Amino acid sequence: MNTEGPVRLAVCEAPVVMTPGDEGWQALAADARAVKADMFLLNEMPFGPWLCARAEPSFDDLLSVQRLHEQGIGHYGDLGASVVFGSHPTFEEGSSVNEGFVWEGGPGTSPVHTKQFFPNEEGWHETQWFEGGQRQFEIAEVGGLKVAFLICTDIMFNEWARHYGRSGADLIVVPRATPVSTLHRWRTAVQMAAVVSGCYVASSNRAGEEQGIDFGGLGWIVDPSGVVIAETSADELVVAADIYRSVSAHAKREYPCYVEDLPVSEDELS
Repeated sequence: MNTEGPVRLAVCEAPVVMTPGDEGWQALAADARAVKADMFLLNEMPFGPWLCARAEPSFDDLLSVQRLHEQGIGHYGDLGASVVFGSHPTFEEGSSVNEGFVWEGGPGTSPVHTKQFFPNEEGWHETQWFEGGQRQFEIAEVGGLKVAFLICTDIMFNEWARHYGRSGADLIVVPRATPVSTLHRWRTAVQMAAVVSGCYVASSNRAGEEQGIDFGGLGWIVDPSGVVIAETSADELVVAADIYRSVSAHAKREYPCYVEDLPVSEDELS
């Protein structure tokens, strides 16, 4: 990977349910190889059924989906990128967490962040399945970029996008699992995260109907000014764009990133 010039990043709208190596995965991997990206962002917990559709958690089902994601590691090379980002269910010190990871070609992945904000409503009973864990809002240096995670609902809390920008991130990746009915909300959230952080923001989603949920697809890459520079569709399931560290660095010196935060006292926080 050329760390001096642009880094080519791809996002996707993935089949609603995949297992490692199945027909859906093979089709996604073929599309991914065609765009010749350096880095590829998978959607939130891409393998197996969407666990959180059910309000009653099942330990056996959780383990089954964890195992699918462990098997998936051996297939990430199929995507043709030297770096893969995504999220998977795992255990951290005995807690069930949704972990953002980086894969760089080896037999395992490197953990970066665990999802911190969880909905609890029909179709998204995430508080029943997951906890926040201990690995929060860290930045990974990968392929010449400083990369941060906001997993799905995390993106709704702009203070963390701003925190990442102030901490020097170039790229925020947002694997998600979101429905058709709220796509306008997620697009706005991704764009605002870019504007307030001065970072590129990229997001991938699953697409299709499962367990009564109509997942909306649409993967985006947004530049640091908030402009969507790449967007997937039903006809183009994988798209790519170039990421420039110099563009992100410039955006952090511009409005609104340069505006100072208000001082907050401990009394105001209590």
